[in-house]
Amino acid sequence: MAVTKIKPIKSTLSKALDYIENPDKTDGKMLVSSFGCSYETADIEFEYTLSQALQKGNNLAFHLIQSFEPGK
Repeated sequence: MAVTKIKPIKSTLSKALDYIENPDKTDGKMLVSSFGCSYETADIEFEYTLSQALQKGNNLAFHLIQSFEPGK
């Protein structure tokens, strides 16, 4: 069965992205994807977008996770 999670990123964006893109956990980054930006430059693009925002919330970004049972 697939499991999905959505986690807010509230502190350091670059550290969160380094963790998310860990090659050991993502099959050499083969399992990393993004929407509306490139994952290689996501931290720069997110920071720019936040700098242009009129209203700033508590979340810097959201980390969407999909996990699947091995072998399925």
